[in-house]
Parts: sequence; C-alpha cells; structure tokens
Amino acid sequence: MTWFYAAGVALTVLSITLLVVPRWHLRRWRGESNLDWLVLRQQELASESAADADALNLDAELRVLDESDTEKSVQNDPPLASSRDWRLVGPVLLALVILPPLLYLRLGAMEDVRIAEALANLEEASATEVDALLGAIETRSAARPGNVDYLSLLGEYYTTQNNHTRALASYEELLELFPESPEILARAAQAEYLSGERMLTPRAKRRAEAALAINPGQRSALGTLGMAAFETGDYAEAIGYWERLMVTEVPGTAGHQMLSTIIAEARNRGGVAASETGPASAIGVVVLVNLPEGASAVGTVFILARPSGGQQRMPTAVVRRSASELPLQVRLDDAASMAGQTLSALPLVDIEVQVSPGGQPGRANASWLATAESVKPSTSAEVRLQLQPTTP
Repeated sequence: MTWFYAAGVALTVLSITLLVVPRWHLRRWRGESNLDWLVLRQQELASESAADADALNLDAELRVLDESDTEKSVQNDPPLASSRDWRLVGPVLLALVILPPLLYLRLGAMEDVRIAEALANLEEASATEVDALLGAIETRSAARPGNVDYLSLLGEYYTTQNNHTRALASYEELLELFPESPEILARAAQAEYLSGERMLTPRAKRRAEAALAINPGQRSALGTLGMAAFETGDYAEAIGYWERLMVTEVPGTAGHQMLSTIIAEARNRGGVAASETGPASAIGVVVLVNLPEGASAVGTVFILARPSGGQQRMPTAVVRRSASELPLQVRLDDAASMAGQTLSALPLVDIEVQVSPGGQPGRANASWLATAESVKPSTSAEVRLQLQPTTP
C-alpha cells in the first residue's frame, strides 16, 4: 500500500508543477520586451565611436519612448493568463487531490489488498482471524458481485461448514459466468444434492452428467452421482461411478482405501458381482503414466485409445489431465469413449499418451510421448507407460 501513497503524492506534485510552473515563464507586462531590447542595444553601442554611439543611443531611447504610450494603454490590462484562470486551477487541484483517494476507497482496492495479504498468511492465522477474513470476503463479495475469486472461496468455505444452501448460491453465480465449467457444474450439483437432504433433483443430476460429458473423470460429479445411486439402492450404478473415481486415487492412499471400503459395502448390500457393475467399470484399460526420474513437464496430458492396427486413427476414448498431476493413473473405458464409439466393443486397442505444452492434441504438438500397442480391454487390463521426450 505504501507504493500507492507514494504514487499519489508524486502525481499530485506533478500536476501542481504542470499548472504553476508555466505561469512563472509568462512575462507580466508586454512592454518588458522593449526595455530588454534597449539594454542589449546599449551594450552593443558601447563599442562604437562616441559620436555615433550617442546618436544611435538617442535614437534607441526615442524609439522606446515612442512605444511607451502604446504600452501604457495595455499596462493595466490583465496578465496574459487572467485572474479568472485561477478560479479553474483551484477546483482542478482539489479534484486531483481528493478524487483519487475517494475512487480508491469507493472501488475497494484497499480492502482487496488487505484480503489478499490475509489469504497469503492464512496458514498462520488463528480461528478468529479466519472467521474475520471470511466475513470480510462475504462483505466484499456482496459489494462486488461477480468476483470469481471471492465466489470460489465462499463456495468452498460454505461447503466445509456444511452450509450447502449458501454454497449453492455461490456456485449459481459462478455458473452465470462459466456455464460450461465441469468443475462448477459438479460443485453446484453436489451442493444442491447435499442441501436437499440427499435427494438428487433433476437439475442437479443434469449438471453432474453435463460435467462428466465435458470431463469424464470429474471427481465431484462421480462422487455425487455415486452417493445418490447408493442412497436410492441402485448399488450397481453406485459401484460403477465409484470405481471410475477410484482409478483417480493413488493405490494405498486414504482416498483409495475409503473407496474400496464403500464399494465393498455396496456389493455386499446389493449382492453385486464385479461383472454386474456395467461395461464402463468392467471393460477398459487402466493406464499409469510416469516421467523419467528428475524430469518435469508442463501443459496438458492426453491419454488416447484407438482401434489396434486399423486405418482409422480417430481416438475411440480420450482422457485429458494437467501435466501437473504427473505421475498419474487413469482408466479408459466406455465413460471416456467418443460419441458413437465404445471401447468395450474393441478386441484390441493402441494406447498413446501425449503431453502438449500448448494444450493442443496431436503428436506434432507434443513434447513428451508414450505408446503401447495391441492392448486387450478387460476388467483387469493395466498398462504402465514412461514418457519420452519427442525429437525436435
């Protein structure tokens, strides 16, 4: 904030200087130029002979006197910059001094800076300070509707506080700004489901399914649809969603173990065997992708499955992830299939992983690449691939 005040003072000083300094250069009386001329002329005549100098000097003095009558007529006129100009200078200076702070405080930039500083030090904040910060964000968000960062923070905060009604309100505002965001669609569906006593409304279901259509691995959407199916006793469907969610978890982690437990519970309650959970969860290929030790990548990761040995190279199934998630594990199945195609119907598939720094698919755009040929989709098919840099 110090830089703001310094910049404000500098601009004020500059404005005053631009208004005042030019007046110092204005000659107050128009006759001053003739007097200056006479002085210079007398200095020039000092080098002439005495007789010539006296004559020329007298001529110069007469010339100045001759013009003095004209000068006297305007001597009492207002200066070149009239006094009326000063009536404008005052309001201009006042506006320059007062308006910037008023606009600054009115637009809330000061409060935004304070909130940003508090968020940066959130790990060291006490519970009281966190509550005060969220209160400030609520006030700020109400004053500036449409602020994406504040709405996202409030949605997450209300969710952690089990205030799903208010979380849904935040996500509804975000959906007006980003109606096709799979993350926001899924969060809104989840908040609506949890705020409605775990009843999946048609709108919430529509939003969760739309999120999966855009991103088949969207975690919140898979979790919400899985919970809704479990609550209604559709255990096979719940298992299908949760198995798709489980492949995004690293084996051995708490999330993976929790999903294994609830899937086992769903199988036990519904008497569902592994082969009964639907083609999307039963037939597919689990792909584990790694980088060489010590390497890093940026951009987007595309995991593709194509018919093995065929002339048609259009992908049958695609999953897209961020390179920041590497190493990663994904499942290619019918849920990731392109429109009009099913992975489970193919006897063999070729797997390809591309890392595109610019986010565009295709080998020509990839900086890292890995492939596996003739992989048979099944309930247990798994492929481990290590990315290699592409040749320039």
